[in-house]
Amino acid sequence: MESKYGVLLAISSLPSNHGIGDFGENAYKFINFLVKHNYKYWQVLPLNPVGPGNSPYMSTCSEAIEPRYISFDMLIKKGLLNNVPNFRAKSTRVDYQKVDTFKEKYLRKAFKNYLKGNTNKFHKFIKDNTWVEPYSIFIYFRKKNNLVSWNKWPKDEMLYNVKQGLPKGSEEDCLFYAWCQMIAYEQWNKLWAYAKRKGIKIIADCPFYVGIDSTDCWTNKEQFHFDENYEPSIVSGCPPDAFSDDGQLWGTPIYDFEKMKSNNYELLVHRIGYLATTCDLLRLDHFRAWDTYCVIPGKDENARRGEWKIGPRYDFFNELYRQYPNISLIAEDLGDLFQGVHDLRDYYKLPGMYITEFTVFDINQNSKETQIIYPGTHDNQTLKGWLKSLPEANIEFLKDRFNYPKNLLKAMFEYTWNLPSYITIFPLQDLLGLDDRARMNYPGTVGSPNWEWKLKDMSFIRQIKFGN
Repeated sequence: MESKYGVLLAISSLPSNHGIGDFGENAYKFINFLVKHNYKYWQVLPLNPVGPGNSPYMSTCSEAIEPRYISFDMLIKKGLLNNVPNFRAKSTRVDYQKVDTFKEKYLRKAFKNYLKGNTNKFHKFIKDNTWVEPYSIFIYFRKKNNLVSWNKWPKDEMLYNVKQGLPKGSEEDCLFYAWCQMIAYEQWNKLWAYAKRKGIKIIADCPFYVGIDSTDCWTNKEQFHFDENYEPSIVSGCPPDAFSDDGQLWGTPIYDFEKMKSNNYELLVHRIGYLATTCDLLRLDHFRAWDTYCVIPGKDENARRGEWKIGPRYDFFNELYRQYPNISLIAEDLGDLFQGVHDLRDYYKLPGMYITEFTVFDINQNSKETQIIYPGTHDNQTLKGWLKSLPEANIEFLKDRFNYPKNLLKAMFEYTWNLPSYITIFPLQDLLGLDDRARMNYPGTVGSPNWEWKLKDMSFIRQIKFGN
């Protein structure tokens, strides 16, 4: 019987000699580890360049790949670099700024060496990928303006028409940023092809919103709700509920779905369709917003005035499936949802999600064979950290439910493992029995320690405590 199990591990969390996980040798070793333990899926976080707070869910470009994931070892094998010293090789946290400074120096050296050879492949990459030049121009202006958002740039740069081509004086930098994307895609596609040969399927992730500080917003201003100064007139979030009197204020710009409808949601259809070509299955984060999404006045400091609006629903998905009939999607359908969200998900036969940390205390909750099961995702505590944080009454409930096991952590793991599911995914942190020091993200917070957890080395291959 084919395995239905997989492991969640961000690329950034892989061990590396250069401060952050990359597409190099250890990524291939991780695939071999999955094969050895009879796992079928590797789920990664969004591959996009990280944005504010180093979040991959607030990217500077939907189509681009984070250049920090480029492997120097693979560039050395291609003859583009001679040698690169180790940098934070044994670190267990990613320092994105330091990594960026270190890696860019050597990437620029590799780029100059590349230009000494045949560049036909590079120019074809730019021609075939129309997003690359606008992205490169955006990054050039962004760095020129000390990383402030594009709506704070000088007017000629804020309103720059990318159809004019590269700005005067930007050629070397823009070509470098484009070259990094070609290399990142080459390395990712090579890794993905290896996974396919080994029988491993890649699950990637698509955020619903894009950050304001992104190529997506800068080149598609008319597709968002902006005021005359290109400040968001309404922003994203979640209204107050039983858990929060203020609600959640996420602050990303809101799509103007009425305008998008007039061109068959071209921006969003292309965005999701394109990302789906970089993986085997694509998880749609915050799926509920396709049905109903929350809007908050742009200048508000909390989400108390948040209102639900009707999303593009079937109009959008009909167009998406018309253009990409073979697309494989997963719906992140967590939380307290309106019935319309379930109806939309089920109409297109999308697998939803089921989190055992959320459901185990309700004996009437049952998973389905149409769901992706997790003990927790990157947004949750690790299983060990979660158990440590539970009040004694909850611990006693679990002990009773699992017939007083010797190891409650293992019992919780095995309970998750044996639930009916379409796919069952375990964060690597839970396979290793790690506590919350290995947690990936604390929702509602920005910056450290979010997105920083990294494996020190590959010794975990010999340390797996649970699983097959």
